[in-house]
Amino acid sequence: MARNIITSLDIGTTTVQTVVAERNREGEGLHVLGVGMAPSAGVRRGAVVDIAEASAAVRKSVDAARRASGVPIKSVWLSVDGAHVTVSSSRGVVAVSRADQEISPEDVRRALAAAETFIPKNQNKEILHMIPRDFKVDREAGIKDPVGMHGVRLEVDALIIECSAPMLKNMFKCAEAAGLRIEDYVFAPLAAGEAVLTKRQKELGVMLVDIGGGASSFVVYEEGAPVHAGVIPIGGNHITGDVAIGFRTHVDIAEDIKRTYGICLAGDMPKREVIRLAEFIPESEETYSRRELVEIIGARLQDLFELLQKELRKINRVRLLPAGVVLVGGSSLIPGMVAMTRQEIGLPAEQGMPYGFEPAPDEIQGPQLAAALGVARWVANGKAGGIDGHPQPTWWRPLKHWFRSLMP
Repeated sequence: MARNIITSLDIGTTTVQTVVAERNREGEGLHVLGVGMAPSAGVRRGAVVDIAEASAAVRKSVDAARRASGVPIKSVWLSVDGAHVTVSSSRGVVAVSRADQEISPEDVRRALAAAETFIPKNQNKEILHMIPRDFKVDREAGIKDPVGMHGVRLEVDALIIECSAPMLKNMFKCAEAAGLRIEDYVFAPLAAGEAVLTKRQKELGVMLVDIGGGASSFVVYEEGAPVHAGVIPIGGNHITGDVAIGFRTHVDIAEDIKRTYGICLAGDMPKREVIRLAEFIPESEETYSRRELVEIIGARLQDLFELLQKELRKINRVRLLPAGVVLVGGSSLIPGMVAMTRQEIGLPAEQGMPYGFEPAPDEIQGPQLAAALGVARWVANGKAGGIDGHPQPTWWRPLKHWFRSLMP
């Protein structure tokens, strides 16, 4: 019997991650066969800016995953993230076509096509996901799957996630240069949500925030489906840059200082605690207050949380998500991040940990690998090839390719 192997690739600003997983024969859970991680290169804010450098980093990551898993890797499922991703919404309305007024998959396709026509035409944009948030049959709203229902008028409210077509092509070229074929792609926070969020959290209302190196992305779930998403152009590298300026040192040294002494909230930290640069730069005699470092980190994070609050205001969900905020991504591991999130957003907050994987990732790797692991689960759960963010009826599956055919 052929093995059901899934390989996911996350080309981030800081690291490139490859996960090789196999579906358990019982059909539940995923067995992680190997993980490969390599320092990223040729990538800025999630976008490939140097194909040769980026493909070399991808090759290192994939080779490490190949050695760890013992599985040949020829194709991958790609996690897409970064400042080049944009989110909008659209509505489509059609008349039900059948004489008996029963809604068919064709009616749903036409409604989504009608919603797609209202998106501003842009040859430089590619649709990643078209997620139906809500259907309305005649005047009855709140319908998740209208097929089989009866009515005269069908309306859909859709969340549209797009990315820069040139940037996406560059990622494809990067993978091809590394000897890989891209099967399909997933918006990173949607994938991470598959890895760390429970069904109950999605039903109650939750915001997942993926704090990466070049940017932070998020998705808001309610009643089991994504209702809003986006990218905030602030990430861990911006914090590092602020530290480099404040401490008048190189960014690599600033990164080491951030990792060693960085925290988000001062709390009970001694006021006179100092950081001696000699620990990082031999023969340096400079010292800085650790509180100064905390203030630098906190100022940049306050900018991030302010923008996240602004996004929640757009959908009238400020302080109205019972399941709170779940944090993933490498920069979410800065000590005190959960407490600061709770303080700034005014909601319960927790560190997201992938579940349902064997072996279970540790507390350091888990949040970093959330997107890559989530892509594997996205594929395992049969969501690949579709256009919405939750389990799809079979009639959804051809639609993504149909929408792609509309793109110039």
